[in-house]
Parts: sequence; structure tokens; C-alpha cells
Amino acid sequence: MRVSVNSMLVAGALAAMSGVGLTRAKAGGPGSDPENQRTMSAQDFGNVDYDGRFTFVRIRYATGLSGGSSFGRRRQAPWAHDFPRAERNFMEILKETTFIAPFMNGSNVFATDEAELTKYPLAYLSEPGYWVPSEEEVEGLRNYLLKGGFLIADDFRGWDWQNFEAQMKRVLPDAQFVQLDESHPIFDSFFRIESLATLTSYGRELPSYWGLFEDNDPEKRLVVIANYNNDIGEYWEFSDVGYYPIDLSNEAYKLGVNYVIYAMTH
Repeated sequence: MRVSVNSMLVAGALAAMSGVGLTRAKAGGPGSDPENQRTMSAQDFGNVDYDGRFTFVRIRYATGLSGGSSFGRRRQAPWAHDFPRAERNFMEILKETTFIAPFMNGSNVFATDEAELTKYPLAYLSEPGYWVPSEEEVEGLRNYLLKGGFLIADDFRGWDWQNFEAQMKRVLPDAQFVQLDESHPIFDSFFRIESLATLTSYGRELPSYWGLFEDNDPEKRLVVIANYNNDIGEYWEFSDVGYYPIDLSNEAYKLGVNYVIYAMTH
């Protein structure tokens, strides 16, 4: 299905969202204490029970003191960047533009070694430059991907890539990242993405999109997509307050919707 969109795509949905009372994650909120990140339970993040509907899932991970000055400034762990506004806003768009009928009254936060993760087809990983999973989390993510799960890695740039690639080598030792272009089916799974150079989250750094494929075969299922030099979650988070031009928010939403449709159909 190919859908053309203009700036009106998001306008109606965001108008509806303005009355929902979305609020930014407060300093000191979930994920703010690095010492407790591994042991916090699902209830600490307001997780919801599985009911068969598509539910947004965010991956959490411990950072200790390695979160750097960025962690200290936000008082949020890197995995929680844009949480929970990004997913709340995105799910409104997913509901308005597709027939998926997703779960709208919450989202989930899991570590990759939690068994509940395997009930959900897609997971979102923020700031993987800080991500150093435990051996149990490595095994859990490997099992998740091999059983059909799909991972979005977002909000990272520069030297963050070295860490992300190294950790993914622990998960899938033989995996090789392939740079994707507009011809890949994920960029035409619902909306046709005409250009991947539209979003510039980090100034002059051009975004690029990288994938890991099942059996390293580009003709097979894409299991991981990495939005490198990009931060689509940031566009989602602030789309209802006019922080970014609506055309850019549209592009970020189109990518997210395509990722979900691809994950649900492959």
C-alpha cells in the first residue's frame, strides 16, 4: 500500500492529542537511578498486560556511571530519552493512519532478558552508544530476534556506532550491517519514503540507515534497523508543541509507521 502525505497528515492527530494532557518525563522519574535499573520491576514503569494488540515496547539497560554528562544533565538514563512522550505521540499517529488499532493506554519497558518481551513483535532501543548489555541480556535479545522480533535502534551518532556494533556482535556474532537506501521494502511498506536525507537531527551530520538481515541475506527478513546520526524519537516527543517543523515530524512519523508495518508483516 502506497500512501502520499503532506503536512496535514499529522495536523489532525496532533490537534486531538493536545487535549490528552501529555507530559514530559520528569527529572528523577523512571530510569533516573542507575544503581537500580537492572532490578526495577515492570510495575515501576507502568507496564501493561499483554492483550494481543500492538503495544509499544522500549528497551531498558543499566548504565552505572557510564551515562556521561548527558545522563547527568537530563537525570534520565539514556534508554529513557524522550520517554514517555515519544511513544504516546507516535501511537496516536499509528492509530490515526493505519488499521492496526494499537493499545493506547500505556506502553511497556523491558530488559532484553525478560521473558515478556517475546510477546511483542517490535522493540525500540534509545541511545545505544551507552548500551552494554549483560550476558543474560545478550542471550535474551538473540533469542528475541531469531524468534521473529524486530529492533529499532535510534538516537545515536559519531563514536556511538562503535559501541552499538560491538554489542550487536555479541548478540549475533556473524552479523554484518548493510547500509539501506530508499529501495528497501521497509521504506515502502506503508508510506513511500522518497528520501532518507530529510531529517538532520544532529546539525550537518547526514543520517544513514543500517540493517541486519536474517542469515546476512538482504533478500531475507530485516531484523534490526539502526537510525544512525538520527533521532526520530525526538521528533515524536516534541511534535505536538511546535518545536520542529511539521514536515520534519511527518517524516519521522512515516519512518516509525513503516517500521511497525514491516515488523508486523515479516
